[in-house]
Amino acid sequence: MEEKVAVRVINKYLKKGNMARCLRDILPTAGLTKKQREEIAELVHDVVRWKRLYEHIIDSRGLSPSAETYLKLALNGAQADAHSYAFEYRYSCSAYVAGILKDHAEWAEFLNEMPPTTLCVNFNRTTREEVHTMLQQEALPSERGVLPSAVLTTSVGKYSKVVQHYFAHVQDESSQFVSFLAASLGDIIYDMCAGNGGKSLALASMTRNQKNLYAYEVNAAKRTILKQRCNEYKAKVTVEDYPSEKTFDLVLVDAPCSGLGAARRNPEAKYIEGVGDLPQTQASLLHQAAQNIRNGGILLYAVCTVTPEETTQVIKAFLKNQSFTLSSFEQYPLQPFLQKNTYGMFTGLPRGDLFFLSVLKKE
Repeated sequence: MEEKVAVRVINKYLKKGNMARCLRDILPTAGLTKKQREEIAELVHDVVRWKRLYEHIIDSRGLSPSAETYLKLALNGAQADAHSYAFEYRYSCSAYVAGILKDHAEWAEFLNEMPPTTLCVNFNRTTREEVHTMLQQEALPSERGVLPSAVLTTSVGKYSKVVQHYFAHVQDESSQFVSFLAASLGDIIYDMCAGNGGKSLALASMTRNQKNLYAYEVNAAKRTILKQRCNEYKAKVTVEDYPSEKTFDLVLVDAPCSGLGAARRNPEAKYIEGVGDLPQTQASLLHQAAQNIRNGGILLYAVCTVTPEETTQVIKAFLKNQSFTLSSFEQYPLQPFLQKNTYGMFTGLPRGDLFFLSVLKKE
């Protein structure tokens, strides 16, 4: 039964792409338990994670390129013998991504791992100890993260009462670190690209609603969800309906990006062939944010990717035209988990996504 459903999902993915949509279209109506659905989702993730390698194996061995073949390769762990293949097959990525990762084999290895489900504790409603207890009562594993807000569990944890009752929300630990860093650098904070509110909720939790938090999201539907979530999580965040004209201690620009750093959860990101016009969007957002920062204030740029075009090159170009300087690396928390470079830093939290962060001070 489970393998038949997995084949259906894989077959649809091979024809149409978009792994997440294929899972959403098929799993909810397949008559499976949550545990079975999660097991199938993990199998499908494996197929997508190793698709480039599996294609190479299928071609070189003359196998049928059917969904059944891909599933069989995943079930047999065909990737275990990939060490002798060329880089892009060994790590199952596009030639473009291989060119970026070839000098960072540790990143390539990491992006092929199965990530944990990480929760961000809502300190305005509970404690981390109580979250651990609640998860244990549901027979779910519970492990402390590096951050005081982070609790690691399994994928079924996202259906737990902890999440359903707003005691925590699902959020990768590196994503939580962005809010952790922002909270340490400012008292009046503007989350300028707030999306559905993950970082705004984390900020409200980490600061125990004791700082002045503002947020804006250009997409009206997401903005509605953001307002609703702030209410549900008892997060004191002023959600603006229009781009703010105020000035702030710190503006967070969590910009749209290629998502390569989150490829453990969305392995399709490893097959991008370029970044399109994303750097132009990112540059535009940085220039907008610069107008909202008081003199001496901070611009925090964050993207969950490691492509040069979206990280160092964006910041290098921005600094040429703006009166900002890179902030001192020595003041950042959790330095052992940060990799400094000329224009910022990459995160290295052991179980979190790969983020690029740049902290810029307005002169």
